[in-house]
Amino acid sequence: MSQVASPYGFRVTKYVGDTPFSSGMHTYSVTVNNPTAMFFGDPVGLINGSPAALTATPTTTLSANSPQGIFMGASWQDPIRGFVNSQYLPANTLNNGGTKIQVKIFDYPWAVMAVQADGSVPLNKIGLNASLNINPGSIATGDSVVSVNTASIAVTATLAVRIYDFVYTAAPAPGAGSQPGDPFTDLLVIWNFGVHRFLNSGGQ
Repeated sequence: MSQVASPYGFRVTKYVGDTPFSSGMHTYSVTVNNPTAMFFGDPVGLINGSPAALTATPTTTLSANSPQGIFMGASWQDPIRGFVNSQYLPANTLNNGGTKIQVKIFDYPWAVMAVQADGSVPLNKIGLNASLNINPGSIATGDSVVSVNTASIAVTATLAVRIYDFVYTAAPAPGAGSQPGDPFTDLLVIWNFGVHRFLNSGGQ
């Protein structure tokens, strides 16, 4: 619903070229303590080969904030609760005694993803680039609250995502649908070329 501000991070919908989404994910082991929690739909990067939450919007410059993909859940062995399978990974899980920590990451670089903007986006913005608002997700739901920064939409080559299309959803109730130009427009975006780690020739 794009009539109210209710960001939900990234939801993978399909691949570029309208190829169906197979839900394929890759499992990564967390070998370095994660000082920041990771939530379902968050873009995540790597630090010393271990998954880590982004702390700022990514760009085409390779850094710890360059995305490896989208966080889809985690499992670990907790010293008190035993085996945990969760929609989010709390901060400092390793330092708090968690072992065998694994996270699922959708790491295909040509994904088409639904994401909410923090304002209204009209149809003439298709093809432009934008940065992201990186904020902590909801512990209550385990969901991301990452959104597109409407004020940043431009031709700027280094921005995080490219606007691919809009989410068109019929309204089951007044104000409950999604259309271009809504107050908090739901967008379909792809990673801008060079932002995703698999599209950047540098290694880190």
